Amino acid sequence: QPVVTNIDVSNTTLTINVIGGTPDYQYSMDKIIWQTSNTFSNVARGTYKVYVKDAYDCEPIEVTIVVPNLINMITPNGDGVNDVVDYSAIADKQNLVLSIFDRYGTKIHQGDKSNGYKWDGTIAGKKIPTGTYWYSVTWNENDKKNTPFKFSGWIVVKNRE
Repeated sequence: QPVVTNIDVSNTTLTINVIGGTPDYQYSMDKIIWQTSNTFSNVARGTYKVYVKDAYDCEPIEVTIVVPNLINMITPNGDGVNDVVDYSAIADKQNLVLSIFDRYGTKIHQGDKSNGYKWDGTIAGKKIPTGTYWYSVTWNENDKKNTPFKFSGWIVVKNRE
């Protein structure tokens, strides 16, 4: 059987890397349409199952993946485009928490079930200054081991002062 060694998620593109089994591999996201490319493009945010089978066309292996659609800039100006950081699409994950920090490491927001796993670029309803902030998104996977996951990085908030 083939073995998935890792999955690279870059914005809306997935790349599945496989070893073992007998090449050539085939890849699918629905077990109906199969492709020889290990890359899927324009994948919307959410949780998916990816299937891989080798040249013997046996029962495919199945791997669950998350596409968080990490964004690095919000402009909370009410135009409906990039106004909020929103992780509600993966709300089915255990212990999902979005944390936002200022440049000094002080937590300024926590996105959780109470606020729909979102952040609108404010602290207590007041707009924050334009600048770079830090975030982490953590959860436990819904598997036998409750595997912990963490994505972290920076985000620019551009407010008109």
